[in-house]
Amino acid sequence: MSLRTRIRTHPHYSWMVLVTVASGMIMAILNSSIVGIALPAVSGEFGSSITTTAWVATIYMIIQATFMPVSGRAGDIYGHKRVFIGGLIIFTVMSVICAFAWNIYALIISRGLMAVGTSALSPMALAFVMQAFPGPKRAHALGIMGGLMGSAPALGLVAGGFLVETLGWRSVFFVSVPLCALIAPLAFWVLAESRGDTSRRSFDAPGGALLTIGLFTGLLALSQGSGWGWGDPRTIGGLSAFAVFLGLFILRENAAAQPMLDLGLLRIRSLVSANVVGFFASGSMFGSFVLLPFFFQSVLGGSPAAAGLKIAPLALAFLLSAPIGGRLTTSIGARFTAMLGLAVAAAGYLVASRVMEVDVSTAALGLAVAVMGIGLGLANAPVTTAALHDVPADKRGVAASLPQMSRFIGGSFGMAVVGAVLSWRVTAHLLALGAPAGQAESAASAGTAGLAGDNLLQSAYASGFKDVFLFTVLLLAAGMAAAAFVPRLRPAAEPGE
Repeated sequence: MSLRTRIRTHPHYSWMVLVTVASGMIMAILNSSIVGIALPAVSGEFGSSITTTAWVATIYMIIQATFMPVSGRAGDIYGHKRVFIGGLIIFTVMSVICAFAWNIYALIISRGLMAVGTSALSPMALAFVMQAFPGPKRAHALGIMGGLMGSAPALGLVAGGFLVETLGWRSVFFVSVPLCALIAPLAFWVLAESRGDTSRRSFDAPGGALLTIGLFTGLLALSQGSGWGWGDPRTIGGLSAFAVFLGLFILRENAAAQPMLDLGLLRIRSLVSANVVGFFASGSMFGSFVLLPFFFQSVLGGSPAAAGLKIAPLALAFLLSAPIGGRLTTSIGARFTAMLGLAVAAAGYLVASRVMEVDVSTAALGLAVAVMGIGLGLANAPVTTAALHDVPADKRGVAASLPQMSRFIGGSFGMAVVGAVLSWRVTAHLLALGAPAGQAESAASAGTAGLAGDNLLQSAYASGFKDVFLFTVLLLAAGMAAAAFVPRLRPAAEPGE
């Protein structure tokens, strides 16, 4: 009996699949957050502005979300294993190029191409897990994978802080190379290739192009709107292009004999409602991941490594609570588990909005951050389980891209909104403290770089952060409202199995 046969007939084979695909996803997510904390060092070495340097992070998120449905459909046609391993290879090659980047523009372009590789990992991973874990075991497995995924961003901040301080910013890219050297062979031996859509091998390139352009322009406008200005022609043009290309994409898919995205999937209530929940949950989570490092470093005056450690309770709580969310999904249903998780997360944000002061107790804020993680972790598994529960097996690749795409779009939306709200509220607090109007507006738009030693600015920013975390509760409330529409999931196997 060959090694591959022994692996695939092993009684714990399904867990081997989970470990393999989750490792690839975690590597990609880890790289996203680990780079964020290195951006100040990148800016210092290349002499680039904060606005330009921020594109290293922005382009990664935009390209990843844009290409996910394309990668998902490619997996359904050509095989999930091929696309997963191909994504790993692209990711690793571009990581090495990023590590040797000779200027800021080379780094930005390399990060964009790296995201093309990572866009294949998440949809393929979810498709493999859906296949490997039938029935009640599925929610538990998705809960474990979701816990690992959800904790990865905060763990990346912790690891990134230490790497940047000890080995320099280029080290955060080299980390991916040994990880991929382990994951790629594991994927080759463990994963079984899906049959693919052998009756329909044609890839809808025009549909893919329309969706890609539409998502790219929309996400670009959304992520840069607060900096450009929401009335700026670039912002309006990007959002308008998103609407136009999305409309053309829908017309194309309705007419295509072999569409890239079967629009009939959008008639599946569980898929649509769960994606809306994921949009709002991710908006709150990504927004907090952006704000907390600034609060810990700029308002409280901590180091990058210390900031990462203070965010770690969120990651640990998410990691521990996500599998519990999977078990609760099986016992009380996806709808009530998602609502419970979002309610707990809202409580954490409420506590944070009360205690975020210049002299805040580390224990008090750590408790609030942990409660956020518990709630968001509980909500993760029911959202993913509901989204894919009623999807036919031969469309899981593209369908599995939708929850991740909605999370990235929600994350971009959340980061844009909380940034705008923070600027607005800091300006209001500076005016209330007696600062001249022009000085208040310029200080709010300049960012947090000059906070050290300025008691007026520190006080205004602390109050602004409190307001933003209170505002984030509204995003979670919208998610709870959407969760109420998640249907009761049938215990039987899904269609296509």
